[in-house]
Amino acid sequence: MRSQEHLASPSETVAVVPGGSASQFAKRLGWGLLGSPPGRSVALRVCRLMSRNLEKRRGPPALASPSGVVRLWRIEKFRDVSWSPRQPWALHDGVLLNPDDPVLEFHLAGDCFMELLRTAPWRGVIQQEFHSLAPLLQSRHEVALVGTTILRPQVTEFGASLRELPAGIHTSLDTFYRKLIVLAFHPRGAKRVLSTRQPLAEAAISRQEFCRRYG
Repeated sequence: MRSQEHLASPSETVAVVPGGSASQFAKRLGWGLLGSPPGRSVALRVCRLMSRNLEKRRGPPALASPSGVVRLWRIEKFRDVSWSPRQPWALHDGVLLNPDDPVLEFHLAGDCFMELLRTAPWRGVIQQEFHSLAPLLQSRHEVALVGTTILRPQVTEFGASLRELPAGIHTSLDTFYRKLIVLAFHPRGAKRVLSTRQPLAEAAISRQEFCRRYG
């Protein structure tokens, strides 16, 4: 965070940022302010409110990991949550995800996740949560687990395929909201957000591939 004296004259500060542009400086400044303790507190309240609204709208999840970190909602037709509702999607394990296929929509509960990170690394936490879900998914009939993410390397590391979203205001707003979630819950706050430069993407892993990897 820059001192108040620097914030008082942004035009002078931009001039001394090596290789920086006004828009880049504005972005860093904006996320820096949001990353302050009051800003993160507001972001946390917004994220919790959005999470409660989701659960109120959807009802209880079809499945949840024992700790409550991973929650899965059954969606009767993938097209109802897909950003490209008419396009089939060939996942990298060879499964074709069609618009009318039933799926499980994936959500990560930030509060529960951060609580577990106090005592274990994040990869270990995710793997443990996935291992606990795999037996519950073996006998189900949904074709895939689906969602959206800005954390592309981490999601592909765990086996998911990615698909680009159509450009537009909706994608931009949702990307901002996902960055707000990272800001609220990630220990590095604004620094982590500023290192995440790609927009939101659609993510999916077939149920059979998930069970193969984590069963």
